[in-house]
Amino acid sequence: MGFAARTPWGRARSFILSLALLLAGGSCAGATGTLDCSIDDKAIAFEAQAVFSHGLASSFSNFRAELNARAKDAPPAFAKVEMDGTALAHHWFRGNELRLHLYQERADAPFGSLELVIMARSRDTDETAFAGRYELRLFGAGVDGGKDFERTYRGRATCSAG
Repeated sequence: MGFAARTPWGRARSFILSLALLLAGGSCAGATGTLDCSIDDKAIAFEAQAVFSHGLASSFSNFRAELNARAKDAPPAFAKVEMDGTALAHHWFRGNELRLHLYQERADAPFGSLELVIMARSRDTDETAFAGRYELRLFGAGVDGGKDFERTYRGRATCSAG
């Protein structure tokens, strides 16, 4: 232990520095959270996870999702679609409102795309639980016997933020 730490000012300075480092570390832990969303109905199964930051310039990172089209009229090309942050076209997470807009095109021919919009609100009793609706649009060019197809599905979605 150096001489400065043995003086009253040295001890006070060490205490203040330690307290500042402790408080800074604690505030960083509260600056991020996790988001989980799911849909499980006859038309689709969907799971998504992300890390988000709090504040005005909030952003999502490590976004991952998987969509499985289950509907009988859904094309096999959408039976299993994995997505990352590039599919997240837009998001809104403010107060008690959560909106996700996902868009992804098929990587191989023929052309196909999916567009999923989730709109949810938190419940009054639990600010971490969100419930709402989804709309999924599937489009494909020349897949179903050479014909184009377009399907729209709607249902309930749930999300949780922690």
